[in-house]
Formats: sequence, structure tokens, C-alpha cells
Amino acid sequence: MKGISIKHCAVYLLFASLMCPILLGGVDPEAKALFDRYADAIGGVEAFDEIDSARMEMTMEIPSQNMVMKMNVLFSAPDKIYMEAEIPGMGSMRQGFDGEKGWSIDLIQGLRELKGMELEKLRSDSDFKEGVRLEEKYVSASVTGVEEKGFVAVKAVKVSDGNEETLYFEKDSGLLRKTTAMESMGPQGEIPMTTRMPLYEAYGDLLLPTLLDVEMMGMGMEMRIESFEPNVDVDPSVFKMPE
Repeated sequence: MKGISIKHCAVYLLFASLMCPILLGGVDPEAKALFDRYADAIGGVEAFDEIDSARMEMTMEIPSQNMVMKMNVLFSAPDKIYMEAEIPGMGSMRQGFDGEKGWSIDLIQGLRELKGMELEKLRSDSDFKEGVRLEEKYVSASVTGVEEKGFVAVKAVKVSDGNEETLYFEKDSGLLRKTTAMESMGPQGEIPMTTRMPLYEAYGDLLLPTLLDVEMMGMGMEMRIESFEPNVDVDPSVFKMPE
């Protein structure tokens, strides 16, 4: 992990953590029931299936660094995503996935095609409907207990990279309130990360986690969804890797 700046980590985190994290196989009945309840709580499968594209505006703040980033995200179902962030002192950073090829461009590394875990992470992030399909995202998932705060813990293994993460669902509401996992930071490797979702807000028939409090490498970060527009016009070329 040598040579990683706080800003560099924050940029990777911004692109790595959009909505909630998360497959077929050993998902036990208790875990499946929690997944299904969460899907219903955030609007249900039918409500999400009515959305073919979306535009999201986000901000990310790192109080210890007095740094605020702004980010725009475009989704196109089933598996396309484009993200652009303005990073103080670093200019703009863009990433895209067109359903097959993933890419990234910034002032530090220039334009590059994403491979391996970076590509799989971006492929996963491209599905903005994943919250209603959690069962499809894990090799295995099982309930491990109930925390003092009333959160039901589910330990799961992701299909994309085989990494383990724990999801904490609120017993009363069924909402996902916390996740803990090892997060890929691209070429820099993996680091432990805890994400809390204290606030959900309604956008039409959908309920989205609009505030995410993230802890990693001793830093605290706040990510907030400022706006969410479903079924917007999207130029397909924006997802393609620049030449």
C-alpha cells in the first residue's frame, strides 16, 4: 500500500461505492428472506424493472482533508455505466463500461482499459437494480446473528471476486444499514471498508440510500446522492472507451 495518497484512495472509493454491494448457490432461506424483504422495502422488483436508464448526481466529502468532490453518473440497463468526478487538485476522472469493456481516464494514469477485479467491480456497479436482486450476487450467504443495535448480520461470498462481506439489515424496517468488506482499490490492492447507510429517501416509488458514511484507512467520508432521475435520454456512445 505504499505511495497511496488520501486523494487517490478517495477517488477509487468514489467509483467503487455507488449503491449497495452483492449469488446463486448457497443462499440459505433466512438470508433469502432478508434479501426479499429488503427488495420490497426499497420499492420492489416491478418498480425497478420500469427503469431503463437513470442519471444520478452525488457529492463526496472528506472532512479531515477539507475536500469535496462532485460526481455525475449515468446508467443504462442492463449493464452500462458512465461516471465523471471533479477532484480538487486532480481535475476530472472518468470511468465507463459498455457491457463488455471497462475503462478509466485521469491525469495520473491517463486512459487505460480496466482488467481483472477492477473490471468486475465496474461491471457490478453498472447494475443499478442490484438492490432487488441480492440473491443473484452471492455464491453463498447465511445469517450469523443479531447485533445489539437490532441489525441482523448476513455473511456472504461474492461471485465476482470470491471476497467475503457482511451485510447488516435493520430488524424493524428490513433496510440494509451497514456493510463490512475488503474493497478493491485497483492497482493499489485491497483495504477493509465499513459503509453505513443511515438515511434513505423516496424517489417516486423507489427508496434509495441517499447518505453513505464510509470508514477506510482511518478516514471518514460522507457520500450523498443529491438527485436521481429515472428514464432519462442517454447517448450510447458515452459508455464507449475513448480512442
